Amino acid sequence: MQLPARTHRLSRVAAAAAAAIALAVGLTACGSDDDSSDTAAGSAATSSVAAATSAAEHDHDHGDSAAAPTAESLQANLVAIANPDVSVDEKVGLVVDGEHRRSNFEQLNAALQTYRGITFQVADIKVNGDTTTGQTTITSPMGQSAPPMELTWQHQDDVWKLSDSGACVLLGFAQIPCAAA
Repeated sequence: MQLPARTHRLSRVAAAAAAAIALAVGLTACGSDDDSSDTAAGSAATSSVAAATSAAEHDHDHGDSAAAPTAESLQANLVAIANPDVSVDEKVGLVVDGEHRRSNFEQLNAALQTYRGITFQVADIKVNGDTTTGQTTITSPMGQSAPPMELTWQHQDDVWKLSDSGACVLLGFAQIPCAAA
């Protein structure tokens, strides 16, 4: 039985994402235990959450369609999800149907306590109504990058939220199973 091309593409994206996270986690094991970078990364991520909230509040108009998000606001969304200092309640609000991922985010926060400083670069943003996609590069704290992959956001409740499939990609990097919601 042949699967649709979209299914194959999503499988390749998920596999690439999982491989990159595994690589990043493995490289971190070789890193130092210096806590000074943890504080800086935590502060940067906290300010990114504020930037994401602020950008999300201003990234829409009051008409029928959403204004295009900026690369910075999409990146801030990802940084907040990958920041263990951001509460699970906040993360739930950053993802489409995020309540279904509550237990995953609890596991993610626990896993990321010793793994901080993940960065994201979003480029080639394309908006189609209330959906946007962007080529996203994830870089580990040790400088290793995953190949760029397409992630999707949806405009809901006047904010651009990461799609459930995008959340599953991030969770896969942390080796947290992401069962269908």
